[in-house]
Amino acid sequence: MKAKATFYQKRIYPLVFMLAVTVFCILVTSGLYLTTQDRALANELSFTRRAILDAGGLQYTPTTDGIEKTYKEKIQVEDGYYTADSLEGKRYILPMQGPGLWGTIAIMVGLEEDLTTFSGLAIVSQNETPGLGARIEEPWFTKQFQGKKSPFSLVNEGTAQKPNEIDAITGATRTSEYFRNLTNRAATDAKRIIRGE
Repeated sequence: MKAKATFYQKRIYPLVFMLAVTVFCILVTSGLYLTTQDRALANELSFTRRAILDAGGLQYTPTTDGIEKTYKEKIQVEDGYYTADSLEGKRYILPMQGPGLWGTIAIMVGLEEDLTTFSGLAIVSQNETPGLGARIEEPWFTKQFQGKKSPFSLVNEGTAQKPNEIDAITGATRTSEYFRNLTNRAATDAKRIIRGE
């Protein structure tokens, strides 16, 4: 015959066990967070600096050391934007953000001295649908802005030919429109921030 479970075995022991497991898991998670925090911050900084270099249309070695070296040599931090010296002259790099279909899209926009011609563009963060709107991060999409002037108009994917035409992403019309609106703001924002116009 089985012994009847005591109050301690039925009520207290499970609570003590769950508390011990919870404390153990919190300690392990906190320890991992604290030991990797510096590395995560360094990776985030390197990612942002790479986006600035890409937007400025600057060449660099795609390693952490290469990114840091080029960033320190070529980029100057200004009040609300960055500048870079290139063979073609001074370039201005602006951090911008605006609404997307599912959240905020954050980008770096590089502009030539005329503040209307794009020297490059890089995505910093986005929350668009994978396989559709998230294709804004694909190199073919971001590189198409280089050398073009805003305001942009959208055309079917693969058909952009004029200096202000941008290929929309097939199946992601709304994301393409939000992105176009964001990039069309770049020249106006640049003139206001850089020249005070």
